[in-house]
Amino acid sequence: MKKLFILITCLYFAISSCDTLAKAGNKEEKTINTKCFVTLYGGEQTILYQIIKEKNFNSLATKLTNSSTMTTLSKSKKKVYKVFECVKTSDNFQNKFALAIEKATPK
Repeated sequence: MKKLFILITCLYFAISSCDTLAKAGNKEEKTINTKCFVTLYGGEQTILYQIIKEKNFNSLATKLTNSSTMTTLSKSKKKVYKVFECVKTSDNFQNKFALAIEKATPK
């Protein structure tokens, strides 16, 4: 009877620790570096660089529109008027204006 109790206790702790490890592995969310070609209020066009969770990439353009953010060439926050395109930093823009501005924008 004592051996059975020890066996059940060991199995319980083994299953509990495996479940805890599985949950901890799922909580790590991958982050990605992105860049967005935007127009700010006032007409200035620039590239914004963001580090976001991968699951939020599809809604990034909506999130940035009408939000205030720091740009690479400004010491104060500027408000985003329109987002034209967002891509991962490793990818290239489709928009020719975005490619030209990206070459001139410090990273």
